[in-house]
Amino acid sequence: MNDQPEEKRQDWIRGRREKRKLARMARTRRQILRYTLLLVMVALGICGFSQLRWSINNLENDVWIQGNKVVSDEQVRDALKGTLHRAVYRLDPAKLSADVCKLPAVRHAFVRRYILPRPHIRVEVLEEFPWATYSSSPEAAPEGVIAETGRFIPLDRFPSVVQPPFRVCGDKALKLAASEIWEWDSWARLIEAQTGQPVMLVDLRVMSAVQAFSGGYELHLGSLDSTLNRRLGRLSSVMPVVANLREDLKFIDLSLDSNIPLKVDKSSASSARHADHDLTQPPAETADTGTPMPM
Repeated sequence: MNDQPEEKRQDWIRGRREKRKLARMARTRRQILRYTLLLVMVALGICGFSQLRWSINNLENDVWIQGNKVVSDEQVRDALKGTLHRAVYRLDPAKLSADVCKLPAVRHAFVRRYILPRPHIRVEVLEEFPWATYSSSPEAAPEGVIAETGRFIPLDRFPSVVQPPFRVCGDKALKLAASEIWEWDSWARLIEAQTGQPVMLVDLRVMSAVQAFSGGYELHLGSLDSTLNRRLGRLSSVMPVVANLREDLKFIDLSLDSNIPLKVDKSSASSARHADHDLTQPPAETADTGTPMPM
């Protein structure tokens, strides 16, 4: 009689073991099913990802451009032709921005990638600000524009760029840094404040004999050294005399530190009359350059 409870207890233990075994097998089957479904979904995702169109296949439709007025859409798209048939997610926006900035008329470019509604890239352009019109000589036609940063923008490539009235003449190798342009702005304002006329032309073909033209005044500035500000600042002292010689004055020589010679047309009767009346000065070392004004 004592053996029956023991047998029941063992049967109960065996039953629990069987239930646990069946539960473990059920969990294992569920996990296998979950991982199988996950692998199938990953495989389908990879297949769909590879089959969908993620690349730039048409520059005209898939490259959107904003902010450009001087640079044409075609020039920007030509700079981005390396994006053709490449997946959008593989494109480097920083490199694309650098490619667009290689255009002389572009100062900054911002490139963004988009997947929806279809794969495309957007380019926002910030263009250079024109500072001066460039020509090889005062008589030559404009060939380009110099931007505030010193970059040269050729007119044959960017005909719609604004041509400022201020003109710079120089040889083909002329290059101005942004700091030099800032200096020329200050010099031009200094000249304009004293002559009452804006500076319209600067001739840099000979750097040791630079010339500037302010209204009807021709100024010989000489070399662009550290004394130029001081030499330009003395211009106002000769303007009362220059006003009387306006019709016969050829140029004002600001290249010397000691005096300011005024070159006049000696053949003119009015210039001789003004010279006898207004410009009675001690002899100057450079008498052949005109009428000197000792300082």
